Amino acid sequence: MVQSVITKDNEDLIQVCELIKVNPSSVQPSPAQRSAAKHSPTQPRMAQLSPAQFKQWSDQYPWLFVKDNKLGCTACKEAKRLFTTQKGVQMAEEWISGGVGGSNIRAMRKKIYKHRDSLAHQKDLCIEKQREKEVLLNMAATVTASLFEETANALRTAYYVAKERLAFTKMSCLVSLQETNGAKICQLHRSDHACINMIEHVAVKMKKTVISKIKNNGSLLSITVDESSAFGISYLVIYIRADVTGRGDMENIFLDLVELDEGTTAENVYKALKNSLMMAKLDDEYLKNHLISIATDGAAVMTGKDSGLIARLKKDFPSLKSVHCLAHILELAVHDSLKCVTGCNHFEHFISKLYTMYHQSTKNQMRAASEDRTYTDAERKKYTGMLNRLTSTGFVTDLAIMRDVLQELKSLSLKLQVSTYSSFVQYNMGSFYGGLTKLLGVCNNILCHNISQYKNAKIPLKESTEKVNQLQFFQAVIDNLSSRLPDSELTKLLKPLDPHIWPKTRDELILYGEDEIYELAKDLGEPAREAVEDFRSWKLQKDQSGKALRRLIVASQTYLATSAECERGFSAMNNTASKTKNRLRVRSLSAVLFVDINAPPLEMFDPKPFVMSWLKEGHCPSTRRRLKVTRVIHV
Repeated sequence: MVQSVITKDNEDLIQVCELIKVNPSSVQPSPAQRSAAKHSPTQPRMAQLSPAQFKQWSDQYPWLFVKDNKLGCTACKEAKRLFTTQKGVQMAEEWISGGVGGSNIRAMRKKIYKHRDSLAHQKDLCIEKQREKEVLLNMAATVTASLFEETANALRTAYYVAKERLAFTKMSCLVSLQETNGAKICQLHRSDHACINMIEHVAVKMKKTVISKIKNNGSLLSITVDESSAFGISYLVIYIRADVTGRGDMENIFLDLVELDEGTTAENVYKALKNSLMMAKLDDEYLKNHLISIATDGAAVMTGKDSGLIARLKKDFPSLKSVHCLAHILELAVHDSLKCVTGCNHFEHFISKLYTMYHQSTKNQMRAASEDRTYTDAERKKYTGMLNRLTSTGFVTDLAIMRDVLQELKSLSLKLQVSTYSSFVQYNMGSFYGGLTKLLGVCNNILCHNISQYKNAKIPLKESTEKVNQLQFFQAVIDNLSSRLPDSELTKLLKPLDPHIWPKTRDELILYGEDEIYELAKDLGEPAREAVEDFRSWKLQKDQSGKALRRLIVASQTYLATSAECERGFSAMNNTASKTKNRLRVRSLSAVLFVDINAPPLEMFDPKPFVMSWLKEGHCPSTRRRLKVTRVIHV
């Protein structure tokens, strides 16, 4: 029989015989085949470890980990990483690297038992327990306090580089300066690589702390994102707004900067945003209950009806509210007003020509340019025409109109850019409309008075009929802003929370805003009936202590009204990653921005917790003498 000749391990040939359905008794291998089969190395089949089997083992032995269907020991792996000197026999590399396998489950179980009972593994477990209790670090901190101080000095220097947006190569110069002044910092942590490594470490730990506080407090979140290009690269900047302290103090936090290397489509922006949130430990489970709004600039990529970023996010978070940045709406409304009013284009074109001439010409006096014989006749006529336009009553009138409107627009724009501004006060923009409406009645008298003063001055004014229609322009600004800023559903729900606009009479106040409060509480997952009762107590008895009511007020302050924070983030990025510096990795640039924008000033920075975590992760301290620690090694 063939089975009596072929070895047991040569199962492949048996399978071939069965596949082609030949009679095994008629197939006799040659002597050469017998010799090759006898001496050829065989590859034992590895047992396939099922997730259920690994879960059963990991529950029983928490130090197990799996890698490519093979087992390893986290305790032994961590023991090797912590210590640097060898003493004794060689460690079992297969347990450290995760290369322990077996032909079947039973064989793998035996190897686990053998490793579990080994003396070296028991010592590694003791080391792991000591590490968790930070016994080793506390002993090192006690014995080598000076070494910790040197590391703290280096970490503080790297922190200063990030806060001042300096090049990383300045680290060496700053360390040398401190050494000259008597500080102790060794040669180990003075390079640009050491600088960015420390900055990234501080940023990661700070971000982890902030997110942990937000999740522990159960704070609601709002997100604002914006896309921009710098140095030919597209970036996505991400901010979150939340109550970090749990006391109702809203903070706008720079979360991340992501490079959109695959394009700026809605799908790529969505993937980049979700990945960044996941890396920050803001998982979908938490966001479903706590993410309430997202503010964007209104671009098609963000607000596309079917496949935009917001449409994709609403599939994941159905209760998410979308907010169009009010600052961008203001810009669009003014732009529309300039286009629809006759005369605005002429005024804008004339101002552009004035700027160009003064910016380029060495002779910055209009009269001198119009009479200078070194210019051609066409150029002198152009300057003469500009002089006539500049000294006309139409230009003075247009200038006064633009000044009045721009004063109101500037005031509104600055309010929208304040970091504490939220959708809670969006409806207060009615005061802006009132200011423009009031100007409509008084501007005519002011203009007539000012023009008469100019006529009595040394500069003669020429009468001109080419001017901007004042009433039409003011009304166009009001109409365009009103059409682009309707009372959205969110704004209507938030209005009752502002006591300044409550009805004056008690009869009107009794039922005022209760339907809106009921709907707002339902949207936020709060007890609606309790919220209405708390709101009624606030209206009628001035009692603002209701828990549900306080949560609604905090939520109303969480809604973002603009994406101005993203613009500030891009400004910080341009100042940090300028053309005079080498290009930074996105991870490094994001870490620098996080420290620069979110971290406290240098004088309030305590480096000790970061030094402890720095050493705990296996980094070397700033010392010329390496810390000697005995390593426990086993087979």
